[in-house]
Amino acid sequence: MSVIHVRHIKSAVENVFMGRIDLSDYEQRSSVQRDDAFLSRALAAFTLMQLTDVTADRAAEAVVDGYDDNGIDALYYDQSERLLYVIQSKWIHSGNGSPERGDIQKLIKGFQDLLEARLDRFNSKLQSQRETILAALDDAQTKFTLVVSYTGQQLLSEHAQSDIKDLLTELNDPTEVVTPLRLFTQKELHLAVSGKAESSPINLDVLLYDWGQTREPYLAFYGQVEALNLAEWWLGHGPRLFARNLRKFIGSTEVNEAIATTLKMTPEKFWYFNNGVTVLCTRVSKKPLGGAERTTGMFECEGISIVNGAQTVGCIANAYSTNPDEVRQARVALRLISLENCPEGFASEVTRSTNTQNRIERRDFVSLDPEQHRLRTELWLENNKDYAYKSGDSNPSPDKGCNLEESTVALTCCHHDIALAVQAKREIGKLWENIEKPPYKLVINPTLSAMRLWRAVEILRIVDTGLKEQQMKITGRERMIAVHGNRFILYRIFRKLPSPLDDNGIDFEKTKILAAKETVTILNDVTIKVNEVFPGSMLHSLFKNLTKCRELNSKL
Repeated sequence: MSVIHVRHIKSAVENVFMGRIDLSDYEQRSSVQRDDAFLSRALAAFTLMQLTDVTADRAAEAVVDGYDDNGIDALYYDQSERLLYVIQSKWIHSGNGSPERGDIQKLIKGFQDLLEARLDRFNSKLQSQRETILAALDDAQTKFTLVVSYTGQQLLSEHAQSDIKDLLTELNDPTEVVTPLRLFTQKELHLAVSGKAESSPINLDVLLYDWGQTREPYLAFYGQVEALNLAEWWLGHGPRLFARNLRKFIGSTEVNEAIATTLKMTPEKFWYFNNGVTVLCTRVSKKPLGGAERTTGMFECEGISIVNGAQTVGCIANAYSTNPDEVRQARVALRLISLENCPEGFASEVTRSTNTQNRIERRDFVSLDPEQHRLRTELWLENNKDYAYKSGDSNPSPDKGCNLEESTVALTCCHHDIALAVQAKREIGKLWENIEKPPYKLVINPTLSAMRLWRAVEILRIVDTGLKEQQMKITGRERMIAVHGNRFILYRIFRKLPSPLDDNGIDFEKTKILAAKETVTILNDVTIKVNEVFPGSMLHSLFKNLTKCRELNSKL
């Protein structure tokens, strides 16, 4: 029946994309060749629409398939989620098979060229997105999603899967840069075109422990659910669980890594540490099983949609694949809200409010540190500079002061331990995780003066400005070293400057001139040494890897 499914998919993509896909490079080709090119390109655009909220016109604009596409058929940067989607599509008329290993290797090579900004290796369609691509590559928080979409039934070959696995292992050391490969086979595509991917309701029986209820003004039940159950929900229904959610599961983030760590290390504490999951249902009713006892209760839930807790559910599912025994020990707080007798718009209110209220980030705990208050006071009294370290503080203009992120990066790179500079590059939030112990206490403590903080920030700005100027002059791998090696280079420059920075006896104006001069010199030195020692390493990951940075530092 696979040919019938392919026909359904073909009809759907033709209805959406006929007249929208650029085929100007096929004007002199046969009608068969033009049709094949249309179907392959339309498939890439259709796949992008399943992954994002883009319109059909915008999805069609993202198609870069053509001569010299370097294995990439569509490219789209979701700025709100900081996700760059890289799509390869293949139309298989028979509905059997999958892309060959050579196709996957071509995608991998093209993706590696993209990461190193070797845009001259791509066609004009991709290069027309140059500014957007460079903005994504320059942002250390950008993550990448590789997508392979095809109308065949079979999964990729073992060799092709192994090639992808090797790539992800390299790129995601030490932190996740590329999310797990997304496959859209004939099955997923047909579900999408038939409307079953999003629209069909999810009905589940939910077992709650120590449950309770509220009836006014609207019916809801609450209690604890086994984490294993949530993993099973994800495995059975995937992103459909989050149809109403503002965000679907976005992979590895600072918060999600903390969730995963708790699941793996102390699953029995998960209920205490996690905020839980909120579920909207078109209807909820308690089954007779268990009677009036509140120890356990079975609830029949129709039209389920998780509106808060997508990251929790996704992390549980990921952890279950590698640590099933630990996940089985964890429980999660769960709310089931029935919409049966709720007014119009209530579901949207719940979705919006549960995703925007009471959000606390690691940096919020910094406001509890009296040292930060002292530094703010001293900066104002001694330097007439403002210091924004609390969430909600307005960031001062550069000539008027600085903020917490600037000071943290500057001070960690100024510290003699390169591990702190690498951490600032890899995940700055970890430096604020605990204000009572290292690494935070290594840089923020009673010995830190306001003068040292401000001077460190000034050096940071000088180096960043110098590196950005160099980025305008160079391209490809060399440019990406200037982008992703910025904290490593700053660390090296601090080693060249007079110390300590809070010494009133030094001529700090000369120090700033020296920092500007050393920026170009050290960038060149680092570029030469990186290409010598780590010629094949992906730069997105290299400067987040402490072992490699220590080796690089030792050779300079």
